[in-house]
Amino acid sequence: MKAVLCDINFFLDIFLAREPFFMPAARIFAMIESTHLKGYLCANSFPTLFYILSKELKRDKAMRVLEKVRIVFRVAAVDEKVIDLSLASDFKDFEDAVQCYSAVNAKVDCLITRNKSDYVTDLLAIMTPEEFLATTTG
Repeated sequence: MKAVLCDINFFLDIFLAREPFFMPAARIFAMIESTHLKGYLCANSFPTLFYILSKELKRDKAMRVLEKVRIVFRVAAVDEKVIDLSLASDFKDFEDAVQCYSAVNAKVDCLITRNKSDYVTDLLAIMTPEEFLATTTG
């Protein structure tokens, strides 16, 4: 079974219904929810996701969103190895480095993001939601 790590914008596109990005992300979320695909969210993304969602939604709704995400998605660890690799990397954005090395550490097949240019790496496949959907038959 394929495994993917989804970045924060993936979740914001869904839970804030951001068009035209909502539908491709929602389709992938449904694939993960129905267990046709393993989904991961980087551990350090939970507080950031809560912070952004709570600005747009009420606190209780933001917490319910995180609870739903946690039920459906696995958590990709951020440990010493991930931090050390991120610190030594050539990534311009430290958070992107942490997401990338967290994905590699979780042994996912692909990192899904709308910001592919932020992830210049050959460590794993980097795809937009639309590109990922084009590679699946389900």
